[in-house]
Amino acid sequence: MKGFQIALCTMLMCALTGLAKAQDTVGLTMYFPTGVSSTSVIKLDKKAPASVVLNKDFSYSLTVTNISKNTVSNVKVVETLAQAFTYTNSSPAGQLASGKVTWDLGTIPPGGEKTVTVTGTASAVGSIENCASVTYDMGACLPIAVVNPAIKLAKTAPALAMLCDTIPMTLTITNTGVGTAHNVIVTDTLPEGLTTLNGQTGVKYTIPVLQQGESKTFNLLTKATKVGNYTNTAMATADGDLSSQASASTTVQQPVLSITKAGPDKRFEGRPVKYTITVSNTGDAVAKQATIMDIVPAGSRFLKASDGGQPQGNNVIWNIGDLAPGASKTVDITLVGTQLGTIVNTANVTANCANSAVAKAPTIIGGIPAILLEVVDEEDPIEVGSNVTYMIRVTNQGSLAGTNIKIDVQLEDTMQYISTTGATTATVNGNIVSLAPLPSLAPKKQAVWKLVVKAASSGDVRFGVNMTSDQIDRPVRETESTNFYE
Repeated sequence: MKGFQIALCTMLMCALTGLAKAQDTVGLTMYFPTGVSSTSVIKLDKKAPASVVLNKDFSYSLTVTNISKNTVSNVKVVETLAQAFTYTNSSPAGQLASGKVTWDLGTIPPGGEKTVTVTGTASAVGSIENCASVTYDMGACLPIAVVNPAIKLAKTAPALAMLCDTIPMTLTITNTGVGTAHNVIVTDTLPEGLTTLNGQTGVKYTIPVLQQGESKTFNLLTKATKVGNYTNTAMATADGDLSSQASASTTVQQPVLSITKAGPDKRFEGRPVKYTITVSNTGDAVAKQATIMDIVPAGSRFLKASDGGQPQGNNVIWNIGDLAPGASKTVDITLVGTQLGTIVNTANVTANCANSAVAKAPTIIGGIPAILLEVVDEEDPIEVGSNVTYMIRVTNQGSLAGTNIKIDVQLEDTMQYISTTGATTATVNGNIVSLAPLPSLAPKKQAVWKLVVKAASSGDVRFGVNMTSDQIDRPVRETESTNFYE
């Protein structure tokens, strides 16, 4: 709409909508272009003194108001001056030409106003009549938003994780552009060996609307099925061929425990049995809170342990702390075999996030016969012609039965054999008395013989006894001294 021009004055050609008179001012209001406020764009208010003094400066005002809802531009006010009016100046300054003053007021927004103050003098008595007109431009403007949304995806994950750990990940999508992003889809396909906690191999998130500057964050919990390095890339898309991707890498580690156990193949009952236990971490992560447990087997009892090993019930425990990759720890345990047979000593090692390892070491607990031979005379000295009884006692002090125990007695010439009683029978051959072999003598058992001889002549005599068995390589000899007198 351009070039509306209607004069505001007192002439009949003007569309006069209001005339107000106060004590010393008069005013007029005109609406452009229709003269009616409800259908017009510009309101022009003109105020002037009701009377002025001849040849004296006076001022009046013109106020232009945009009463529409649209911005008007190129607004111009033209004041046609009466012949009896001499223009002096104005604020803002106007352009005077051919009896008219023009003011370029530029652009006025909806509800805005601009005022022009005119100063001049009246050169004749009577009345003067200055007439104003307004022109303006109004465009049919339809605003269209120009946007440029952009999406940026960020992904985070821990650099290191243990195989037994839950691996947290975050996906953050942000609209970094201008305007709204629509139908944003974030997809994360997990690499082989990595799944969500409920076993899914990927996730998908949909955001229908992502406002300018807005971010959405999604938290994802995953787990690994094996050690290794996992790098996965997530992708985001949106309407308008928008896309972004982000990657994160996690190295999954695990401690790997091994254990060895060494001990003797054979030990005698009642003797110490020492085992050496060595544990190692052959994995690529620290084995935290590593613990060795040794089970004391039946047929043995705990004697001692190195490195602070503590008995707990039927076990011995070592809390060895953290075991770094490639590190090892060696401890000892000493048991005592309490019964014959084979004992199997078992030890295991455990640590956080590591599979336990077990090692065993068998030991044969054997016995040994320890045969004690004792010979005593029941009376000393002995008168010649009298009998004396010698007691032969064999005791198995060991842990294994003695077998084929054979005893031979050597009599001197001053002795005359009379009789034998006891565990086995006796055979006499000259000065040699042979006791029949004892087939077996159990541990802690005794066998006793009593052999009676007569003192045939006086002297310091010796009653000699030799003992052999299957378990003795050399004979055991015992001698008892007796004094024969007359």
